[in-house]
Amino acid sequence: MSFENLLDHKCAIYHMKKDSKSLGYGINGDSFSYPMEPDEASIPCHFNVSDTGTLEQTEDANEYVVVGKLNLPYGTDVRVNDKIVDLGSGISYYAEVPRNIRDHHIIVQIQRKGKVKGAI
Repeated sequence: MSFENLLDHKCAIYHMKKDSKSLGYGINGDSFSYPMEPDEASIPCHFNVSDTGTLEQTEDANEYVVVGKLNLPYGTDVRVNDKIVDLGSGISYYAEVPRNIRDHHIIVQIQRKGKVKGAI
């Protein structure tokens, strides 16, 4: 099986942007956001994410954390804190430090967090 055959998913990558703005009274602050359009669109990839995550008890609610790995072709522009959207499911993940594997491919640890909403 070739590596190209492993890349059976598609993803979009959004690079985090830093904006400086005035908060008033002569105070400037930085805000971080993602653009509306992806910086890298329709990239072949493979999500290795389990269906189960862990639950963490926070002050106001339970929070789930799902961690996985993402395989990308060599040369893909992926950075720490990038938002990565699985185009098949629409689920958003956030990238940790990308690792270059022998100039052959890139592996990125990804995670997503969210609140667990109770039934009413």
